[in-house]
Amino acid sequence: MRTTRASRLALIAAGLAAAIVASACSSSPAPSNPAAPAQTHVTVAVVPIVDAVPYFLAVKEGYFKQAGLDVKTLVVAQSTQALPDLLRGSVQIVSAANYVSFLSAQAHGVANLNIVAPNSSCATNTNTVLAMPNSKIKTPADLAGKTIAVNINPDIQTIQIGAVLKADNVNPSSVTFTTIPFPDMPAKLASGGVDAISEVEPFITAAETKYGAVPVLQQCSGPTSGVPLGGNFALQSWVQKNRKTALAFQRAMEKGNALANRDRTAVEKIIPTYIKAITPQEAALLNLDDFPTTQDTTQVQRIADLMVSGGMLKKRLDVNPLMLK
Repeated sequence: MRTTRASRLALIAAGLAAAIVASACSSSPAPSNPAAPAQTHVTVAVVPIVDAVPYFLAVKEGYFKQAGLDVKTLVVAQSTQALPDLLRGSVQIVSAANYVSFLSAQAHGVANLNIVAPNSSCATNTNTVLAMPNSKIKTPADLAGKTIAVNINPDIQTIQIGAVLKADNVNPSSVTFTTIPFPDMPAKLASGGVDAISEVEPFITAAETKYGAVPVLQQCSGPTSGVPLGGNFALQSWVQKNRKTALAFQRAMEKGNALANRDRTAVEKIIPTYIKAITPQEAALLNLDDFPTTQDTTQVQRIADLMVSGGMLKKRLDVNPLMLK
């Protein structure tokens, strides 16, 4: 089933690529300061999840302004929803974009991309499959034959779950995935609409505290421990024309990631400002991802290789040319 859906995704993506002319945004006239970015106005599409903490911290702390950038935030429910706008040039960067979907777009020829900066990587209890306590699902083996909700299918969640199940001697093809937005998963699980949900923070904590859901599989474990989750993607054509802008964005994100790593209080304060359903008290309970401060080609390659072993890609994708350095 997942192989069929992946093939459909590739066909749809190919059609999208043929229908949309990918063009980079026009740069404004060069400023008098030769070190300043040529394009200063940047529209950034971002998913409002914990992975996006470094971006919102960078906005709040003025790191983008310090780098000479004026960023406009466009909130989207799924990072893939921003791909058409990225191709049209109305969005220049997608932040907290899941690596799997965007590497898939690269591999299938939908878009030629650069990874401008990292957002997050897997940490303990931040990507979790949960079930209701009164269900018969207690261990990964109990997921065989069950339906699991994911945000996008196929995606990083399906890759992680498949890899962990395989390591636990469970056939990944025995699981059925259904697509439900992250915020809607806990209620759907509680009502019996699905057997289990693959969640991220802050929705893991919401599912546990509001509905009593319990973890049955940790997606950041074994073969997927520490893998990158979200990054900042741009079109290669835009980066080539606006390299100083892309590097300025990268520097600002590095500062945002560094702050997220060292200051838990700053993280707890920023989350309720862009995830309105989360209170400061709830933010204090969240499990946090790791926030890498530099590009790590080796770690991103792990994701691309997992996509091959998970059946999303037919051949190995070399990610080194995609990394902005």
